[in-house]
Amino acid sequence: MNKKFQLVSMGLLVATLVACGGSSGGRSAQLAGPGTTPPDINNPDTTPEVQPETLDANRVRFLVVGDAGSGSDGQMAVGAAMADVCEAKGRATGKASLTRAAAIRQGCQFVLGLGDNIYEEGTRSASDPQFFDKFERAYLNFPHDLPFFMVSGNHDNSAFFGGDGAGNARGENQVDYTYAPIDVTGIDASNPRKTPRWQMPSRYYDFTAGGTKAKPLLHFFAIDSNQVAGGFPDASPEYSYSTYGLRQLNWLKQGMRESPARMKFAFAHHPYLSNGEHGNAGNYDDLLFGQTGQSTASPLAPSLQAALLPVLAGQRYKDFMEEAVCDQADVYFNGHDHDLQWLTSVPSCGKTEFIVSGAGGKTRSASDESRNLARLQRYEQYGFFWVEVSAASDSAKPILRAEMYNVVAGEGDRETAIVKIDGTADKTVSYRYVRVQDEVASDGLSSYLAGHNDSADTITRRDPVGLPESAGFSGLPANNCQATVVPSDLAPAANQPAANRSSALIAAPGPFDPMQTALSQGLAPWTKGNNSSATLMAAMTQVTLASLDIADVVLSASADSARQPQSAAALQQAAGRDVLARMQALGDRLATTFPANATLPAAFKDMPTMTAQYRSAVASPRQASACERQDLSAVVAPLVTLARSLAAAAEAAEQGVGDIPVLGGGARLAANALVDTSSLIAALGTVQTSAINDAALGAVNRLLRNLTTGVLPFDQASPEIAEGAALPGNALSALLMTATREVTFRVDQLLEPILSPVQQVLHTVFAALGLSR
Repeated sequence: MNKKFQLVSMGLLVATLVACGGSSGGRSAQLAGPGTTPPDINNPDTTPEVQPETLDANRVRFLVVGDAGSGSDGQMAVGAAMADVCEAKGRATGKASLTRAAAIRQGCQFVLGLGDNIYEEGTRSASDPQFFDKFERAYLNFPHDLPFFMVSGNHDNSAFFGGDGAGNARGENQVDYTYAPIDVTGIDASNPRKTPRWQMPSRYYDFTAGGTKAKPLLHFFAIDSNQVAGGFPDASPEYSYSTYGLRQLNWLKQGMRESPARMKFAFAHHPYLSNGEHGNAGNYDDLLFGQTGQSTASPLAPSLQAALLPVLAGQRYKDFMEEAVCDQADVYFNGHDHDLQWLTSVPSCGKTEFIVSGAGGKTRSASDESRNLARLQRYEQYGFFWVEVSAASDSAKPILRAEMYNVVAGEGDRETAIVKIDGTADKTVSYRYVRVQDEVASDGLSSYLAGHNDSADTITRRDPVGLPESAGFSGLPANNCQATVVPSDLAPAANQPAANRSSALIAAPGPFDPMQTALSQGLAPWTKGNNSSATLMAAMTQVTLASLDIADVVLSASADSARQPQSAAALQQAAGRDVLARMQALGDRLATTFPANATLPAAFKDMPTMTAQYRSAVASPRQASACERQDLSAVVAPLVTLARSLAAAAEAAEQGVGDIPVLGGGARLAANALVDTSSLIAALGTVQTSAINDAALGAVNRLLRNLTTGVLPFDQASPEIAEGAALPGNALSALLMTATREVTFRVDQLLEPILSPVQQVLHTVFAALGLSR
């Protein structure tokens, strides 16, 4: 059949199925789509129910594939091989005269998609053509309504750069795509959605398969791991750990606890265990020892990396998993590492085994194949898993059987035709595939399998081992910010003066030091000279650096308050005095730079007046009173006013010519730094340590983003102002991105309520030696 005509026919059939609300032949599939209402992100109970078709109450078959959305020939070959395996499994049932579509349905009832669905930076909207190029056309060999149950990965939620995981709002496009209109013609080049197969009814959701509604054979829980495991925090409050994270955790714990299913599975993007490059949760990417080849990974003992950089190390996700998934789920499926692994259970996670299937569109070499005991593992090859769960009767223990398949693109005797978004022919991709099996099991694996009465490719349902109840994610300690009992040695004397103003000229040590260094070096070329442009740029640089200094002060004070709640009032009062002194010092500098008779470009002609108003506000009795009340939001109110004035000057300057737009960029940079620092201070008014972390990380993230992107207009500088500049805007932005990562490390290290590094190292060593209590 002509492929374009085939797509048109398929589109008409889709329209009929959507109108009828079900799949062909009266099967019990229930899919989300244009006729259903999207969920409320704040209420998981509003997620529409989804359900794959059930052909046999005591047997369910499905595929598992992740990290597929590259759009490469490798992805196209994997998609075609997946359909081939399903067809072969279906025909092996012995049923005669099956069409290819019917055989595929017999061999596979659905697919689990494990994130990184659209490389490299996710999608711009629900109508982004990448949905066709990197999803739809790879799986056109499947029946049009066979569902792919998807979760999102770090690349699907990009903000600064591809894969940072800091832009969860972008990931919402993939939820919206589930509800987008379907192209019933199959040839509309403006609409990528050709089938209803993409199913992501919410960022996290569940469904059952097999059995009955009252007693399902299987219960699947789709987890949004990006919000918890992502190394770069999202600045949006909608995705904070203390709101979104806890809602998902409580939903998952309740669902796992109350599910009547005979086996339970969880699937997400990030690993709990992995022998690949990303490694185990709690030691992701082996950042501290990767260059020396010394692995700190251990599922039983916390690593030094987890102590110093817990967010980037995935410690929060480890805590999340151990509180909600471990010993509850029979198997946890994930991607992220671009390889194929089936790993055994470990004591820290009870009965749960792990299948890593992240080779659907990219490949990667192994990191440490002996890090975790593996049933089977393969690297540097495309592939996927086929899984079957069956039970001899309604009362028998279900048995899972999994098979790993490798796929080679560009060679072999099989071919698949690839089409464009309008249904016209594009190209043909050749491929071959093979099931992977190890002929001999290691002694460790043989002992493990014998102990569980399993074969190399099966798991018989096990009872939970009974792990101690965990509250590692939800049970962070409270921070009594409004403490009234202040130790005498920390209480300020009644007549204690504000911090000496000259000391405020000394930079405050803190996590923003790398960013301050990068900005100082990068902006220095634009501040040299005796002309007004250089003077203005120097002033804007001073404002920006002073903002970061204030951010260092308040972050350190918040962390100290969390660790010493009994001293919180005194600590925050001291921070208020320090911030106020630094604000006064900034005013003094600006007054020197912008005397009343200064000659300035028109856009900046009001700078002397702005400076005078700012200094007056900082020196007012109201500011001193706010400081004594520990009301840092009120203390920094003059910064907000100054930021608005600078933003207005920036807007005027950006409309100018010559050097003026570049100076406007400097003013915009300073204004954003002031606003974001003020937002950071306002965000820290909370009583929970976990919320302090969220608020601080989110505000810091926003500040870093604005600093990094705000320097790009400096590329427009004229030769006069840019003379001697070693770093144009784009290079400075790259330098700031490097500093951003280090700042993220330092902020996380500062805020996380952990044991001291020395204590943590000792604890790790003792645990590794089996000496911990």
